[in-house]
Amino acid sequence: MKTKVSIILACLIGVASSMFATEGALRGKFAISATDTVAFSRGNLQYQPSTNTWRFAENQWNFVGGGTYDNKGGNVYQDGLRSDNGRIRSYQFSANGWVWTYEGWLDLFGWGTGNNPTANSTTNSNYSSFTDWGRNAITNGGNQANLWRTMTKDEWDYLYNGRENAASLYANGTVNGVNGSILLPDNWVIPAGLSFKANNNTDPQVGPNVYTEDEWILMEMAGAVFLPLTYERTMDWQRQEYCTAVYVENTARYWASTPWGTNGAYYYIPIGTPGIYQDNRYVGKAVRLVQNHDGSELFPVMPGADNALFRWTSVPNAETYTLHVYGNSAKTEEIVYITFDRDGCVTGLHFASHTQARKHEADSPYTDQLFFYTLQGLQANTDYWYAISCEDTHNQTRQLIDGTFHTTEAKTPTSVDCIKENRETLNVQKILHNRQVYLMYEGQIYDVQGRKIENL
Repeated sequence: MKTKVSIILACLIGVASSMFATEGALRGKFAISATDTVAFSRGNLQYQPSTNTWRFAENQWNFVGGGTYDNKGGNVYQDGLRSDNGRIRSYQFSANGWVWTYEGWLDLFGWGTGNNPTANSTTNSNYSSFTDWGRNAITNGGNQANLWRTMTKDEWDYLYNGRENAASLYANGTVNGVNGSILLPDNWVIPAGLSFKANNNTDPQVGPNVYTEDEWILMEMAGAVFLPLTYERTMDWQRQEYCTAVYVENTARYWASTPWGTNGAYYYIPIGTPGIYQDNRYVGKAVRLVQNHDGSELFPVMPGADNALFRWTSVPNAETYTLHVYGNSAKTEEIVYITFDRDGCVTGLHFASHTQARKHEADSPYTDQLFFYTLQGLQANTDYWYAISCEDTHNQTRQLIDGTFHTTEAKTPTSVDCIKENRETLNVQKILHNRQVYLMYEGQIYDVQGRKIENL
């Protein structure tokens, strides 16, 4: 199989951050006390009541939000129901019992509602005990119970104020058009070609650090965490209804596991001047889970539908690195191998075309380097096996790391994809047939809802 290979970045100077092994964990290691470190989940926690399903947001910048707003800052009714997080009470009684009429996702929860995520009472005593959301099996977070947990107020505070060089490891930022707070891991190495201005939170809305989706992939692979601006679900005092109104669009409020008295709990605001605050337990806030970091250093792979982004750390005395990719577990069906020199430049390929690696001059010993490499031309929804061998000048293997990865499913283009702003324009043609508009993409016809049309 002919494979197209391209380089994104290579030869980044600094000390590599570790990756934790569990699915859904990001690669950065963060100190939350003098002795403990954690890895963050890949995104904010979300829950689908119609299926009783937990997941992490697909991307770090994704959040459900609050739907449509009127000029008074409150939700607008849609079909008699509030939209998004305001639809936490969207169920009705039927012959089969209570049935959810809202099939979407929620990501604003009352304090400690891991056992009752749709709780919306405004009586604080109904939230008297804390049940961690991490006790649940999270589909894209290992899918086992008790893999994750919520940080305490002291851990949140240590993260932003207590760890070594804390002030240089956070700032406001914008990722793929979404505002939020950027957190850097303890041993941070910025990807070559990108910049970061630390501890500049004077503007609570928009920070000076602006990254495209592609740029953020590199930041994330280097360990960075993004906490997006979220909303807040609370009592609708105008209509005197349950906790279904969603306000406070321009801030980020994340629960801590620590109670405050008998009616309140602590939460953290990372935007503006980061700090711990207190609120009623019934108020719906965002949840970002962590897990204890075991300090392991694994070979990170971030797969796409037709590509995979690899990251590895330089090995002392290694002069060459060879990446092998296979189509079977026995590693007899080799798809491609690529050999790099100590500076990350491609020196040999087999069954592949390539774009030469970019070389970045070293400011420190080469043993403190990170390498990023993107392999393109893979098949979607497919298992692959890889191995990287690190050899010295005598062709002796200093280190061998191997594993497997699975590419994601190819996304079927929809009408939304065709007109989505700030994205590369797709090669789409409009067709008018029997007074109906259809879209043609790569020889296939779709209706305006994105459904494939077999016969037109």
